[in-house]
Amino acid sequence: MENIDGYQVFAELKDGPVNTIYKALDLRQHQIVLIKLLHLEAADSEHWRKQFMQESRISMRLAHANLRRTLSAGMHGERPYMVLEYVEGPTLFELIQRERKLPLDLCVFIAKEVAAALASVHGFKVLHLDVKPQNIFLSFNGSVKLGDLGLARELTEANPLLAGTPAYMSPEFILGQEVNEASDLFSFGAVLYEMITGEVAFVNRTLAATLLHVANWDPTPIAKLRPEAPPALVDICHKLLAKNPGVRYRNAAAVIDDLTQLERRCGLKTAAQNLAAFLETPENYPKAALQILVSEPGVSLPRAHETKRSSYYSAHNLGLLAILSATMFLAGVLFIKLLKDFMYDAPPARRANVAVSAPMLSSGRGYLDLQATPGSIVYIDGDSIGTTPFASPLALPPGTYEVEIKSMHAPAQSVKIQISNGDTLRRVVNLTNL
Repeated sequence: MENIDGYQVFAELKDGPVNTIYKALDLRQHQIVLIKLLHLEAADSEHWRKQFMQESRISMRLAHANLRRTLSAGMHGERPYMVLEYVEGPTLFELIQRERKLPLDLCVFIAKEVAAALASVHGFKVLHLDVKPQNIFLSFNGSVKLGDLGLARELTEANPLLAGTPAYMSPEFILGQEVNEASDLFSFGAVLYEMITGEVAFVNRTLAATLLHVANWDPTPIAKLRPEAPPALVDICHKLLAKNPGVRYRNAAAVIDDLTQLERRCGLKTAAQNLAAFLETPENYPKAALQILVSEPGVSLPRAHETKRSSYYSAHNLGLLAILSATMFLAGVLFIKLLKDFMYDAPPARRANVAVSAPMLSSGRGYLDLQATPGSIVYIDGDSIGTTPFASPLALPPGTYEVEIKSMHAPAQSVKIQISNGDTLRRVVNLTNL
């Protein structure tokens, strides 16, 4: 295969819509590296070339043991490239897919390592903006590294274009509000939730529903999916996933403090060698540390409210959040189709990780006030949006919708509704009387 400026390419690992990642040998240092090479078509685009060069510039100046290093950068003909540290081992995404729920002591260890990486990134006045299991690399020697700074932005830069993976975006990012370190911490909370439960925190049948869930609803309580998880660890995760950025941790260092306190109270001494042992033979991983963790009464932390809707967003016009979320999706669909990266019928685990990149758009709004028997399940165009009663009316983009309600007390009923552009009146649809 081709030689790129002293790097002998010998394998193609991933061919994406914008760039290709190769495995290569550094002929000078005699070590395996990764080469991220921008596609020729993307290199001709000012947008993609600028974004790639920005990623290169930012990543080259970041250095931390928990960050995957960018070793060098250059041009291969008309195409820019980056040389990345090669981490031999699975991504966190691959590990969760294989093992589902991870041992709780390893959840704490990996979380501390990722938090340390975020603390370093934020210390350089940079936002990562794409924290997700696919971008967390686990080495067979037990090291944990956060990588892929393709969406990273300077903290002082204007709020970025909506781009990333919906299931791990923060509510404020989706809604075009101010984005800061708290947005990365929300994404980190979604990753921690997934490590503990083995389930994606926010995912639904379509991208639109996923965006609505991120902005409006809390994920399934951890206690239901992993009852043995200690309250202190649950509290840490809930605090990270608070809808209101001001309620989350003030910084990544504060997360590390609480995780360290949890370790101390549990008598945990989980380190890189524990993760290495688990990666080598998961079936032989000792459960002693897990038992100690479960028996710990928990660190005293503020408890999160396990409610269907966030009180913060209920007080700040929940309907507006829903309309903006759905609008972001509609714009995203158009853009993703251009990238050939939109998979409408993909399985849930894959849909949670489909990337969205879209301009921020404005739209008319109409409100739907559903009145039905309490405890009824409501579906809009086949997507479950929760159970009645709702704390406030739902806002929807203009269009026609199929609304269905299922209740234990009556046969399923459905009705079509029309939401008009600029319609600010709340439409009352009383399904119980249909």
